[in-house]
Amino acid sequence: MQNPIGYFLYTSISASYFLLVKLAANFNKRAKDLVDGQKGLIEIIIQGESKSQHKNIWFHVASLGEFEQGRPVMEAIKKKFPDHRLVVTFFSPSGYQAKHNDTLIDAAYYLPFESKKNALIVCNAISPVMAFYVKYDLWYWYIQTLKNNNVPLFLIAAQFRPNQIFFKKLGAFQRNILNAFTYIFCQNQSSLDLLHTINIKQTMLSGDNRYDRVVQTVENQKELPYIKEFIGAHFTTIVGSSYEIEEAMVEFAIQRIDQKLKFIIAPHFVNQERITAIQKRFKGNCITYSSINNETQLENTSVLIIDSIGLLAKLYKYGQLAFIGGGFKENGLHNSLEAAAFGSAICFGPKLKRFPEAQELVQQHIAKTIQEPKDFLHLLQQYANNEKLTKQLANKSVEFVAYNKGATERVIEKVVALL
Repeated sequence: MQNPIGYFLYTSISASYFLLVKLAANFNKRAKDLVDGQKGLIEIIIQGESKSQHKNIWFHVASLGEFEQGRPVMEAIKKKFPDHRLVVTFFSPSGYQAKHNDTLIDAAYYLPFESKKNALIVCNAISPVMAFYVKYDLWYWYIQTLKNNNVPLFLIAAQFRPNQIFFKKLGAFQRNILNAFTYIFCQNQSSLDLLHTINIKQTMLSGDNRYDRVVQTVENQKELPYIKEFIGAHFTTIVGSSYEIEEAMVEFAIQRIDQKLKFIIAPHFVNQERITAIQKRFKGNCITYSSINNETQLENTSVLIIDSIGLLAKLYKYGQLAFIGGGFKENGLHNSLEAAAFGSAICFGPKLKRFPEAQELVQQHIAKTIQEPKDFLHLLQQYANNEKLTKQLANKSVEFVAYNKGATERVIEKVVALL
């Protein structure tokens, strides 16, 4: 066995992780959804794939964000190979639950928990003519099995950091995962440079496919019922993928600002517990989106709570300011490019280490970082009372996205050349 210590560590850590998920399912809904999705999964995949006579192209994504990031490539691949089926696997329940019925794809499954046996069964059942991984969620046995089956294997939107195991002395076993790829498409130059330090040359700088995706979202935008009626002529902030800390800052601002402003809050976790908590925070000054009808009076309500999944990207067009959630947590910031594509001024918390697009938005003076509630209050007052400034920021946001698009075209051109 090559690198037996690395193999032992990898398999032990993986097994421990899956065991912890199963234990957590007793008290954590997200873990329970993940475990429930594994029930009878192997048989579901075998039966689902046995009915097909077409060639398969397999995309694996961790969750909803990676699905949206990979979507432009999926669409381009499907256009290039119209007689092939598009099979997508998800690790996370949030991705599968939101997209398993998407008309773009022909079949969607959870990815069975990794083992050598499961990888052999699933790879043979799907039997792809090519396979794509989006950004990360790289499981050794699945990737190694695809390589052993001589399946062209591509990693798109890859992003690496020096502290990852691939670039450490103890990472020899994990480097086998990266070496198995036919080609790796990197989001940024630093990731490309890191791959070169471990002698991985089958790679190129393609850019971030999310830019292409958000441009598509703008081009295909549709009106959402009642949003314009809620906003009226008021300055509006979209609070996207929010956690309690962002919501508390909105509350702080509402209590201290002396003008009528509107806030649309789309929490990251959309469940009854979270929705109820937000309602309690804003008491009688809020309404849930699902409760609105033609008779609802919206003028005097300041906060609209989005209590359904899948609307956030469509909401940014209605706001002048976007407050992106997750920036107060390590590795937690959510997608700021959707807001930029629609021409919003942008703010978020200060923890941007793993988000180069957010760092660049700050460097180009398009986005601002918020440290504490009074920062958000001051920024809100500044933007709400300076229409010229907000329009300038809107134009810079749109230009920023337009400049960085094009990754999908570069990926497809290279993939076709390699086949």
